Amino acid sequence: MFSTSRLSPLTTKIVGSLALAMVSFGATGIATASGANTKRGVVEARGPAAKVVAVGPIVLHAYSQDAGGSLYAARAVTGTDRDCQVPASATPVAADRIATFQVGAGQVACLKTMTNGTFELLWHALDRSAPVMLIAKANH
Repeated sequence: MFSTSRLSPLTTKIVGSLALAMVSFGATGIATASGANTKRGVVEARGPAAKVVAVGPIVLHAYSQDAGGSLYAARAVTGTDRDCQVPASATPVAADRIATFQVGAGQVACLKTMTNGTFELLWHALDRSAPVMLIAKANH
């Protein structure tokens, strides 16, 4: 057993804070984007789950190394995983392929996983503010 009687009060507070942070992270089991304005993120699900990816309006590229996940849009009520509990038609995220997904205003992008293991989704927002420029056109 570890004794804290020989540690300074500051060291005890630091150790306690680190232990609390580790337990809190372990209890959630996910890593998500840090906010609604984030332009990229990672969503990790363990087992079958429904998780929020991003808040619309947004167009995003999503990628996973593994199969077993799909994206769908749901009505944004709380901006949390609770919004993703209503089933909807989904777009599969194929392994090692980039999926483009669009979410409207008032909606959230949701990830649904069907695997028993860990599923990790990487995503980034597409910048639609830059105008599309035609560089060359071939006439046949």
